[in-house]
Amino acid sequence: MTSRDRLEPYVGLRAFRRQDSGKFFGREREAYEVCDLWRSNQLTVLYGPSGAGKTSLLNAGILPLLDPSQNDVLPLGRLSYSSVFPSAALPEHNPHVFALLSSWSPEDSPTRLAGLTLSQFFRNRPSRQDPYGDPVLRLAAIDQAEDLFLGSGRHAPYREWFIDQLVEVLRRDLDLRVLISIRDDQVNMILRNERLNDMSKGRFALGPLESAAAHRAIVGPLTGTGYSYADEAAQRLLQDLSGVRDDAPESKVIEPVQLQVVCARLWYSLPPDVTHITVEHIIEYANVRRSLESFVDGMIAEAARDHLDGDAVGLRAWLRSNFVADSTRTSVQRGDTHTAGMPNEVIAALIDRHILTPREGLAEGAVPQYELSQESLIHLIREDDGAPGVTLSERTPEEHLHSAQHALREGGFARARREGEKALALSVSSRLRAEIESFLGNVAFADARYDAAIDHYRRASALFELDGQTEAVGRLLAAVGRSHRARGESRLAIPELASAVQRAPDDAGIRTELAWALWYCGHSQAALDVLNNVLHHDGNSLPALRARAEILLDLGRPEEALSDFGRLQPIREPWVRAAYAHALALVGEPGKARREIAALDAATDGHGPALLHTALVEEQASNLHVAAELARRALGAQAPPLPPHLARTAERIIRGSSGS
Repeated sequence: MTSRDRLEPYVGLRAFRRQDSGKFFGREREAYEVCDLWRSNQLTVLYGPSGAGKTSLLNAGILPLLDPSQNDVLPLGRLSYSSVFPSAALPEHNPHVFALLSSWSPEDSPTRLAGLTLSQFFRNRPSRQDPYGDPVLRLAAIDQAEDLFLGSGRHAPYREWFIDQLVEVLRRDLDLRVLISIRDDQVNMILRNERLNDMSKGRFALGPLESAAAHRAIVGPLTGTGYSYADEAAQRLLQDLSGVRDDAPESKVIEPVQLQVVCARLWYSLPPDVTHITVEHIIEYANVRRSLESFVDGMIAEAARDHLDGDAVGLRAWLRSNFVADSTRTSVQRGDTHTAGMPNEVIAALIDRHILTPREGLAEGAVPQYELSQESLIHLIREDDGAPGVTLSERTPEEHLHSAQHALREGGFARARREGEKALALSVSSRLRAEIESFLGNVAFADARYDAAIDHYRRASALFELDGQTEAVGRLLAAVGRSHRARGESRLAIPELASAVQRAPDDAGIRTELAWALWYCGHSQAALDVLNNVLHHDGNSLPALRARAEILLDLGRPEEALSDFGRLQPIREPWVRAAYAHALALVGEPGKARREIAALDAATDGHGPALLHTALVEEQASNLHVAAELARRALGAQAPPLPPHLARTAERIIRGSSGS
């Protein structure tokens, strides 16, 4: 490794990190302005196109400006989460809230975080004071918030519950300031949201770099390294990047992605003995056109490798035929699963790689459209005979696992499984193999392939057992138990969960899952004993309160159930609302009960207990035929199925309607 390799003044394509702040130049004004907006408004929205550098600005520009003695700054948050932690061991939760809390508090127990709302998280977080005893502001940022709106359709209800929680916590905590960074094609989903309208809002649009800022981004990272640019060399690089040859600086704007690509290529191509970069070096080693062509070829080749069996030629031809017309950019309308004949997961991969971008300026509610991210790509996506083959380096197991996690976040189960299996085949580390097996169990569980989930979780458990990771084994056994319960095999789940509790005795989530399994097997009092113990140690455990409320309801104790339901308010999950409605009906409040079931959505369709509780509300209102139809659907439900004693209740409802 040469001294220049160790310096690495340019970070290439990845976003700048906090530790890269000494190399981050050209966004000083933006950093100060956004920092002021963030501290002054309950909600600040930073928006711009993909590749504008929003994440880099947050990490390396804004966060270093915040004095920790005057600000309580949380780590950068995300709304999507994919981990090797066995997700089947977690209580039912809002995936966006869980992802955000996991990034804000990465050292905390996932099972604890899965049971928290945003308000609970901040109530439990110790308040900070400045040296004068005054409370300091809490500053929390959410990066890439478009994940909230672009994820799998199955997460749509969770999106609304997340926004409800965000509004609630901002209203309750006047010292909290939230910054949301989001792609500009999705910004109106935040700015025009009715529930967020009464929040004081700061907004900042991040665009390309102007000439002077781009100049600082080129020469600044070399400060103090012993290397330098000749003035005319930096100007030549600016001209080549902007495509403008005149001396009017206002006419030159530079895309940050292209600047990073070209500067990184120049840096690693220079001969070792060069310390002063001249125009000749720019022409020979930077060569903007050649650098950007190589970048585009590489990005297309990567997308083709990951999604199209390596057919980069076909992908280039598809891009030219659909996104270029008469030497100008043209847009293509998004389809439900395919866009212009290409799977939407390929579209997402090309957006991630800065080849495509959502089209701006569409009317609210319009179907999304995509176009080439830059006009210059028209000439950079070359004809087949002009694009030499790109040799991609062999991917590591970790890289395959990263791709698999990305696919799972987007709901691409088949691709997540393929990439995970490739990672497993290449891995020689027993620890990494255990993590990959756990991840593959998560993929199978999310895809309702419970047999496969059990197999993967068991293999991961055996590998962690050899490594002496007792708590990890406990969580995996809990995931096995949950998978058995999802298959309607609660009797098989109980010994797995009991063993899991022995290995991870402080994990309230595992004990709550044991209570569910006991109840599903008809051991209601044993389940209550477990839950009472959990709530004795943590009286605000939402998963335990929800389980106890439902079990008390089943035991014919609706007043006690309503006491627990009251501590869960506001209730957003439709399956919990169905049980709450049943309790209301049993205590003589049919109007409230019917309003609750009227608010239920499609999320209850496959949920056996939720359908049965709704049927019982209808039965209480003497709507026997409606109740019977709901009971039939409850008997056929699999997510989760009815436990045997509730199945008998459903059968009774059906028999009752036939005699009416």
